[in-house]
Amino acid sequence: MTDTLTNPPQGEESSLIQACRSQNQVWTTAIVQYEQEIDNLLALLADLLEHPTYQNLRLRAIDYYGTLNQVKSRFQRLRLDMVCENRVCMPSDQQVCREPRFGLYTLVDSHLRALADEFSRVKAGCYQFLSVMVTLNML
Repeated sequence: MTDTLTNPPQGEESSLIQACRSQNQVWTTAIVQYEQEIDNLLALLADLLEHPTYQNLRLRAIDYYGTLNQVKSRFQRLRLDMVCENRVCMPSDQQVCREPRFGLYTLVDSHLRALADEFSRVKAGCYQFLSVMVTLNML
């Protein structure tokens, strides 16, 4: 099956090359935005952890911090493993994506959606936690 994905017939290869060229920038931009949003949440949590709080609140902050770091690592892994960021993949470049791993581009959308959904769940809980902290004047 991997031969089919990495060595498609000529017509499909052209489609894969075009998709690689046109989608890599979109995927990279989306992933970088998620990473920046995670970094902002991590900074808020780090500030919270610098202040003395009740132990159970501190543990929740540490849990969110660890979970957000894991999600960020998975976004980075997706970008490094599956998104073409090299010059040869830029839409303005006349060369093609030659590395076989970019034949797997069809998987990027589903992986990105799954990670975005996971991040949305974690972010919602984290924002709720932080809003409670603000309400209690602890942040």
